[in-house]
Formats: sequence, structure tokens, C-alpha cells
Amino acid sequence: MAKIRTKYMLHLYAIPILLSFFHISYRIKVVGKKHVPSHGRDSKGIIIMSNHLSHLDPFLVGLTAFPRYYKPFFYPADAKLWKLPFFRPILHGMNCFPVFKGSKRTDVIKYHIAVVNSGGSVSYFPEGARSKDGQLQPGKLGAGWLAHSTRALVIPCAVKNTDKAMPVGRPFTLGGGPRRITLKVVFGPPMDLSQYYPLPSSKKTSQKISDHIMVEIAKLLKTI
Repeated sequence: MAKIRTKYMLHLYAIPILLSFFHISYRIKVVGKKHVPSHGRDSKGIIIMSNHLSHLDPFLVGLTAFPRYYKPFFYPADAKLWKLPFFRPILHGMNCFPVFKGSKRTDVIKYHIAVVNSGGSVSYFPEGARSKDGQLQPGKLGAGWLAHSTRALVIPCAVKNTDKAMPVGRPFTLGGGPRRITLKVVFGPPMDLSQYYPLPSSKKTSQKISDHIMVEIAKLLKTI
């Protein structure tokens, strides 16, 4: 399989724009950034596993891990976002890849696996979709499959209030004015999933790992 190409130059274009947008529009509180490996371009890829409340989540997670981890992340993103002309180069710069309605979930997971096995890093949402009520949803098989197949370092993460900044089905909102909403991100220590690696690759194994990941994310949510 050909090496997944990382768009470093476009990344340099996208990062300042997104950082400016987030810091002008919202307050941002980050906890546990020390748990993100301080690695760069030549390091082995990592997987950040987070809860999912908004389309803003992948960008916020990647930006708050930067610059400690300055290797760009890859993200799945709703294909509808590519219809916004100004936003399209940012999506490309952040190494997003479109997920179309009706896409096979196995194809999406296989792409993530290919990215990580080629040395890339991904931000992944075990719930599989944005939570409509803001509550943590059960983890899907894909998270466990991804972790078990790649043996990559998994960093649990929790985000809060992004659903207030961009609710499901609605555009951006500033909550009554710039910097009225505080977006919170907390990173946890790298997970030790080695107990699962000797197990055969199966739905049962993947679900066990996904459940373990969701327990760690739930713990982090209680701290913010």
C-alpha cells in the first residue's frame, strides 16, 4: 500500500486560521497536555480517542495537541463540509477525508488503519457519530478494531461545550458574544491495551477494547 501523504504545507496554512478563529471566538481550557507525546514528523503515529459532540471536535482536538505534537492528524469529516469553498482548503490542510452518507464503516476504519500503519496519526471518535443529547454514547467496534490492528499508542481525550458552539444541525454560535463559551479539552495518560493484543482479531475483542476506551473517556469527562 502506498504511503499516506501528509499535507504539511497546507497544514501550515490551516493551523493559523483555525487557531485564530478558535481563540477569537471562544475561550479554550486544556488539561493534561503533558500526556500527548512530544514527537514530530518522524515519530510513530498515535491515536487520540475522544467523545464526539460537534463538527468542531476534530479540529479542536488536533489544535490543542499542537504544537507539542506537531505531526498533523488525519480526521474523518462529513462530506457536506467540502461544499463550503473557503473551508475546503482548510479541510485538506488538516488532512481530513470525506465520509459520504451511506459509506461503509469498514472502509472508513480500514483507511484509519492504513494511515496509522504508514506512520500517520488520527483523531478518532469511538461513538461513531456526534451525540445528539450531549451524553456519552457506547463505543462502536471500530475503535477497538483500529487499536488492535495497529498497536498504536492510544491517548484518551474528552471534550466539552463544543455542542454549545456548534450544535448538531446548526451553524457556529458564539453564545451571545465572542469568548462567552469555554471549550474544554482534557487529555489522559496513554492507555495500556497490551492485555488485548494476544487475543484473536474478532468482534468480541474489538468491543472489549472499545468498552475499555469509553471507560477512560468517561473518567476524563468527570474531571471537566
